[in-house]
Amino acid sequence: MNTAPFEVIPAWRIARLRMTLRDAEHRGADPDDDGRDLLHRALRRRFALARGRMKDGPSLASRPKTTRKGRRFPHLKLVIIWRAILSCRPSAWKQGDAAQFGSIRKAHDQAVAGCRAAGLAPPRYRTMYVLWHRGVPPANVVAALQSGYKNPTE
Repeated sequence: MNTAPFEVIPAWRIARLRMTLRDAEHRGADPDDDGRDLLHRALRRRFALARGRMKDGPSLASRPKTTRKGRRFPHLKLVIIWRAILSCRPSAWKQGDAAQFGSIRKAHDQAVAGCRAAGLAPPRYRTMYVLWHRGVPPANVVAALQSGYKNPTE
Protein backbone atom coordinates (compact mmCIF):
# COMPACT_ATOMS: atom_id res chain seq x y z
CA MET A 1 0.00 0.00 0.00
CA ASN A 2 1.27 3.46 -0.86
CA THR A 3 1.45 5.62 2.28
CA ALA A 4 2.77 8.77 0.63
CA PRO A 5 -0.67 10.43 0.49
CA PHE A 6 -0.87 10.27 4.30
CA GLU A 7 2.27 12.28 5.11
CA VAL A 8 0.50 15.64 4.73
CA ILE A 9 -3.24 15.25 4.86
CA PRO A 10 -5.61 17.79 3.38
CA ALA A 11 -9.06 17.94 4.97
CA TRP A 12 -10.80 16.27 2.04
CA ARG A 13 -8.68 13.11 2.49
CA ILE A 14 -9.41 12.57 6.18
CA ALA A 15 -12.28 10.17 5.49
CA ARG A 16 -9.95 8.04 3.36
CA LEU A 17 -7.32 8.06 6.10
CA ARG A 18 -9.85 6.97 8.71
CA MET A 19 -10.99 4.15 6.47
CA THR A 20 -7.37 3.01 6.01
CA LEU A 21 -6.74 3.12 9.77
CA ARG A 22 -9.92 1.12 10.44
CA ASP A 23 -8.78 -1.41 7.86
CA ALA A 24 -5.45 -1.78 9.68
CA GLU A 25 -7.36 -2.39 12.93
CA HIS A 26 -9.53 -5.05 11.30
CA ARG A 27 -6.42 -6.70 9.92
CA GLY A 28 -4.90 -6.72 13.42
CA ALA A 29 -7.90 -8.65 14.70
CA ASP A 30 -7.34 -11.31 12.04
CA PRO A 31 -4.97 -13.96 13.50
CA ASP A 32 -3.86 -15.07 9.99
CA ASP A 33 -2.57 -11.62 8.99
CA ASP A 34 0.96 -10.70 10.07
CA GLY A 35 0.83 -7.02 8.99
CA ARG A 36 4.28 -7.00 7.37
CA ASP A 37 3.14 -4.89 4.43
CA LEU A 38 2.03 -1.97 6.66
CA LEU A 39 4.68 0.66 6.04
CA HIS A 40 3.33 3.69 7.88
CA ARG A 41 3.82 3.82 11.65
CA ALA A 42 0.19 4.87 12.29
CA LEU A 43 -1.03 1.81 10.42
CA ARG A 44 1.41 -0.44 12.31
CA ARG A 45 0.29 1.09 15.62
CA ARG A 46 -3.40 0.48 14.86
CA PHE A 47 -2.57 -3.06 13.78
CA ALA A 48 -0.66 -3.66 17.03
CA LEU A 49 -3.46 -2.20 19.15
CA ALA A 50 -6.03 -4.50 17.57
CA ARG A 51 -3.68 -7.48 17.92
CA GLY A 52 -3.23 -6.67 21.62
CA ARG A 53 -6.98 -6.43 22.14
CA MET A 54 -7.40 -9.77 20.43
CA LYS A 55 -4.88 -11.40 22.79
CA ASP A 56 -5.73 -9.60 26.04
CA GLY A 57 -9.46 -9.09 25.63
CA PRO A 58 -11.23 -5.75 25.65
CA SER A 59 -9.72 -2.83 27.55
CA LEU A 60 -11.35 -1.26 30.60
CA ALA A 61 -12.56 1.65 28.48
CA SER A 62 -14.50 -0.63 26.12
CA ARG A 63 -16.07 -2.75 28.87
CA PRO A 64 -19.53 -1.79 30.06
CA LYS A 65 -19.52 0.51 33.06
CA THR A 66 -20.48 -1.03 36.37
CA THR A 67 -21.87 2.12 37.91
CA ARG A 68 -24.07 4.98 36.93
CA LYS A 69 -24.72 7.49 39.67
CA GLY A 70 -24.81 4.89 42.43
CA ARG A 71 -26.68 2.19 40.54
CA ARG A 72 -25.53 -1.22 39.36
CA PHE A 73 -22.77 -1.59 41.93
CA PRO A 74 -21.82 -5.11 42.91
CA HIS A 75 -24.09 -6.21 45.77
CA LEU A 76 -21.23 -6.53 48.26
CA LYS A 77 -20.06 -3.00 47.49
CA LEU A 78 -23.56 -1.60 47.99
CA VAL A 79 -23.87 -3.39 51.32
CA ILE A 80 -20.50 -1.97 52.46
CA ILE A 81 -21.45 1.55 51.36
CA TRP A 82 -24.87 1.52 53.00
CA ARG A 83 -23.48 0.00 56.21
CA ALA A 84 -21.05 2.93 56.40
CA ILE A 85 -23.77 5.49 55.63
CA LEU A 86 -26.24 4.09 58.14
CA SER A 87 -23.58 3.87 60.85
CA CYS A 88 -22.72 7.58 60.44
CA ARG A 89 -26.16 9.01 59.70
CA PRO A 90 -28.44 9.81 62.68
CA SER A 91 -31.25 7.32 63.26
CA ALA A 92 -33.84 10.14 63.18
CA TRP A 93 -32.61 11.29 59.76
CA LYS A 94 -35.23 12.35 57.22
CA GLN A 95 -34.73 13.13 53.55
CA GLY A 96 -33.83 16.79 53.20
CA ASP A 97 -31.94 16.98 56.51
CA ALA A 98 -28.49 18.51 56.34
CA ALA A 99 -25.59 16.23 57.17
CA GLN A 100 -23.46 17.06 60.19
CA PHE A 101 -20.03 18.43 59.35
CA GLY A 102 -17.64 15.57 58.57
CA SER A 103 -20.23 12.79 58.77
CA ILE A 104 -20.22 12.02 55.04
CA ARG A 105 -16.41 12.06 55.04
CA LYS A 106 -16.40 9.62 57.96
CA ALA A 107 -18.83 7.32 56.12
CA HIS A 108 -16.71 7.58 52.98
CA ASP A 109 -13.57 6.61 54.90
CA GLN A 110 -15.36 3.58 56.37
CA ALA A 111 -16.66 2.53 52.95
CA VAL A 112 -13.22 2.91 51.36
CA ALA A 113 -11.67 0.75 54.07
CA GLY A 114 -14.42 -1.87 53.70
CA CYS A 115 -14.16 -1.98 49.90
CA ARG A 116 -10.37 -2.27 49.98
CA ALA A 117 -10.58 -5.09 52.51
CA ALA A 118 -13.07 -6.88 50.23
CA GLY A 119 -10.88 -6.32 47.17
CA LEU A 120 -13.31 -3.90 45.50
CA ALA A 121 -12.70 -0.49 44.00
CA PRO A 122 -13.43 2.19 46.62
CA PRO A 123 -16.44 4.46 46.05
CA ARG A 124 -16.01 8.08 45.12
CA TYR A 125 -16.93 10.74 47.65
CA ARG A 126 -19.60 12.00 45.26
CA THR A 127 -21.23 8.55 45.28
CA MET A 128 -21.39 8.60 49.07
CA TYR A 129 -22.85 12.12 49.01
CA VAL A 130 -25.56 11.16 46.51
CA LEU A 131 -26.51 7.94 48.29
CA TRP A 132 -26.51 9.71 51.68
CA HIS A 133 -29.05 12.24 50.46
CA ARG A 134 -31.07 9.82 48.33
CA GLY A 135 -32.57 8.27 51.42
CA VAL A 136 -32.97 4.54 51.80
CA PRO A 137 -30.99 1.57 50.50
CA PRO A 138 -32.56 -0.89 48.04
CA ALA A 139 -34.60 -3.76 49.48
CA ASN A 140 -31.96 -6.42 48.77
CA VAL A 141 -29.33 -4.36 50.62
CA VAL A 142 -31.67 -3.88 53.60
CA ALA A 143 -32.22 -7.65 53.69
CA ALA A 144 -28.46 -8.28 53.64
CA LEU A 145 -27.88 -5.74 56.41
CA GLN A 146 -30.62 -7.26 58.56
CA SER A 147 -29.36 -10.80 57.99
CA GLY A 148 -26.20 -9.96 59.87
CA TYR A 149 -23.77 -9.35 57.05
CA LYS A 150 -20.30 -8.73 58.51
CA ASN A 151 -18.09 -5.99 57.15
CA PRO A 152 -14.66 -7.42 56.16
CA THR A 153 -12.91 -4.68 58.20
CA GLU A 154 -14.58 -5.67 61.46
